[in-house]
Amino acid sequence: MQIIFKFFLVLVVALYGSQQAFSTHPEDNYMGEAMYAAPTVPHIALLLPLESPTFGPVAEVVKQGFITAIMREDALPLIVRIYATTDDPLDILIVYQEAINEGAIMVVGPLTRDGVTALASSHIVDVPTLTLNAIDDDGYLPSNLYLFGLQMDNEAGQIAKLAAEENRHHAIIISDNSPLSIRLQAAFIEEWQQHRSYATTEHLTFNRDQETLKTLRRVTVGTGNIVFLTLNAEKSRLIRSYLDPSVPVYATSQIFNSKQDSLFNHDLNNTQFLEMPWLLQPDHPAVMAYKRSETPLSTDMERFYALGIDAFRLMALLFQAHSPRNVMLDGVTGHIRLSPPNRFIREPFAATFKKGQVMLLNASEEVADEER
Repeated sequence: MQIIFKFFLVLVVALYGSQQAFSTHPEDNYMGEAMYAAPTVPHIALLLPLESPTFGPVAEVVKQGFITAIMREDALPLIVRIYATTDDPLDILIVYQEAINEGAIMVVGPLTRDGVTALASSHIVDVPTLTLNAIDDDGYLPSNLYLFGLQMDNEAGQIAKLAAEENRHHAIIISDNSPLSIRLQAAFIEEWQQHRSYATTEHLTFNRDQETLKTLRRVTVGTGNIVFLTLNAEKSRLIRSYLDPSVPVYATSQIFNSKQDSLFNHDLNNTQFLEMPWLLQPDHPAVMAYKRSETPLSTDMERFYALGIDAFRLMALLFQAHSPRNVMLDGVTGHIRLSPPNRFIREPFAATFKKGQVMLLNASEEVADEER
């Protein structure tokens, strides 16, 4: 896709009847009635549910991260327009088609799982499109539709690979039976059984009852066991001390909160998990290259801000690449590579809690809370 357009970087924000524009070159800045009808020109379209009451705040943070990545470039041979949608899949499809009609040669988005699912089955994907979420069944996708996002399902599979290195055969999975917990359990089991032909699994349901919690040490004890928690930080913290201390314990990034103090983290000691460089390694080259949000963000929102940064960087690489198979990115959300044919896998860093602090695995330095 070696298409080169000699345009300065112009960002156009379309917000249902009112549009704004600015450029990295001040002399190109303009606003006014002329912008109410967007000119049909080749551009990159970013589709975000900015008009959704539910997903609007997340979409805004993704947009901020995307713009942060844009503004780091002095000039680019492309135009970027941001299209606001609701979270209604039909509205997303309509706006997607509008972007194509207005000259979009590449699209980033949608952000919601329902939006991606609708687009994947719509038969209107005529240009390379990088989504910001995944779908439940990606057995068949349009050849130019690429999946990317912050899916914890992928983390669960990567945790299974990490746990397989312990050379143990029995995984005890503790979940709360929420939809996310069920997806994490399924993704873990699939990968776990691929790495251990003789592997077995066991499922326990999270329960706050004290008598039930007291049985966990007896249930989890065993030299061939590992434990995988598909729970959030609060629930994981509650049960961690009841588990057999000699058994390796694993979890996804949902147990990590950069605002937690060392006392909270101390209760999670020796729990291994995955998290993005943006939150764990401030001296990572990619992390140092991009400024933080001017508005304080929660840990979850920091993740979406980082997603916006890497979405722009990945889009730029796709735009220039002869083949998506050649695209790899050392991103702020992790190492990103293509899993053929259409899914970009994000590999976060492995870390663990030690004495209430976070330590990167295979790294000598600790990442203290106050440094993040």
